[in-house]
Amino acid sequence: MSTPLFTGRPHSLALVASVSFVSLLVLGILAASVGGDGSSTSGKSSKRQQDKGKKRPRKVFMRGLYNLGNTCFMNSTLQSLSSLEDFKEYIENCAAFIMRNERTAIDPVDAAIALQLRNTVIQLVPQTRKVPALSPRDLVNSLSKRVRWVSSRNEQDAHELFQMISSTLNATRREANTSLFDSGFLSSSLPIDAPVFSPTPTARDYPQHRQDVADDSAESSILNGEPPKDFRQPVSRRGSSAASFRMPPFSNPFLGMAADRIACVKCGYTAAIRHFTFDNLSLALPMARRTTIEECLSMYTEIEQLSHFKCSNCTLLATLAHTEKMIRQREAELATYVDAGSSSSSSSSSSSSSRKLQKLKSSLKALHLDRRRLDNAAAGSLENDLKGIELTSPPPGVSTKQTMLARTPRILVLHLSRLIFLPTDGSVKNPVHVTVSPLLDISPFTTTGHISKNASKPISGSEAHSGTRRSASLSEAKRMNCLYRLCAMVFHAGTHDSGHFYTYRRVPLSSGKSDDSNTSQQQKRSFEDEAAQWFMISDIESKEISESTVFSAGNAYMLFYERV
Repeated sequence: MSTPLFTGRPHSLALVASVSFVSLLVLGILAASVGGDGSSTSGKSSKRQQDKGKKRPRKVFMRGLYNLGNTCFMNSTLQSLSSLEDFKEYIENCAAFIMRNERTAIDPVDAAIALQLRNTVIQLVPQTRKVPALSPRDLVNSLSKRVRWVSSRNEQDAHELFQMISSTLNATRREANTSLFDSGFLSSSLPIDAPVFSPTPTARDYPQHRQDVADDSAESSILNGEPPKDFRQPVSRRGSSAASFRMPPFSNPFLGMAADRIACVKCGYTAAIRHFTFDNLSLALPMARRTTIEECLSMYTEIEQLSHFKCSNCTLLATLAHTEKMIRQREAELATYVDAGSSSSSSSSSSSSSRKLQKLKSSLKALHLDRRRLDNAAAGSLENDLKGIELTSPPPGVSTKQTMLARTPRILVLHLSRLIFLPTDGSVKNPVHVTVSPLLDISPFTTTGHISKNASKPISGSEAHSGTRRSASLSEAKRMNCLYRLCAMVFHAGTHDSGHFYTYRRVPLSSGKSDDSNTSQQQKRSFEDEAAQWFMISDIESKEISESTVFSAGNAYMLFYERV
């Protein structure tokens, strides 16, 4: 007896037949698609390959910082610094240098601040998952040993904290009494773009990878701001031996140099152009509704008039003219006394005339010596020592002053000074809207190879003071080390006396590793197209925001840029 193929009800047979028919129909459609021109299948395949080649940006989360009592000024500064790759390299190098020179002339309080700062920054990197907020209490304790206002629980200033951190880090890497030439900043052997010092990592160099930092007694004492047991105090360079360590082979990324010129409009004299270093620039803001960061930099570098400045050359010329006038007067008085003495026969009057004659001769001799010194100064350098000569003030004149950037830093920090002093001795906050862009070209505000001493013209460039001198392209600005990318902004919400600090922080999108075949294409990709995510971070709270939100906000207090 044969077994039937289907043993169910008649409608079951119909259902199976229907499913088989639909399956054959689908297969027929697919076969037709493959058997045709193949455009549909190839298009879908190409799209799948493109989608596979494009890696979706990984989801990132930002770690917040607990507010330990009005410490939002510190939290916003730390988040901004953590967005800077050059700063992270710098703080790692500082920490490694400190640990390699732990028993030398580094101040233990400065060393503790640097190490605690490094330990905090490395934990503020973007995370692949949500992590609990971080408490910066150890860093606050270290900072409080340098300045007590950090832990006072009063509202403080983010800009002031940045300046303190920058000077502290610079102190940890500078030998006592070391000049800028000794530090390598001005020497040709160590240009500003010298390779960053990358020591061989060890367990002690990276305490975050160890279970307990306190296992290392030396590092534990430094983190607590205490000198090691065999700590040696600094030895003056004037003594028999030099200090116990030299400058580290890495530079301060915040350090830039500006050129300052003062020139007289009346006589055309220009004093020697003086240079000074800076780690941030404080920019005055106009009394207007809107402005741009370029206009603020133009105000910083514009030519300003000094109505009460005394020109050295005008003072010298006035003193020289007064000295020559006094010489003529003494010569006339001397001739009068000689004539009077020759006609006098009295012994008493003759003795008096002789004393007066001797006094006039001494005075005339001193005036001739002064004139000789003044002539030498006028022919040579006005900075010659004119001690002992009573200088004559010239008539009021007009001088000009201008400051331009002579050497650009790797990290450019701009402080937007929003403080306005009122005639009533009070102060308010300037609400002007300052427009910023992702990229900043500062070439109009930098010196070139040509230096002008004309009081009415800028130090370099015909239109530098107006901010209209531009590089031919952003690529040219990049080649000149004048192109910067905005990485973070610190904001202050509230009045001048009270409020809250928060941060906008940029996180570049990870493109992943690529093979050699794609390297040339990536190099051709313009730096203008570098994609990134932006986050608003306020203490422990963080959320992703759009670029339109970032660049439409005009109430920034501090701007952090990295050189492209």
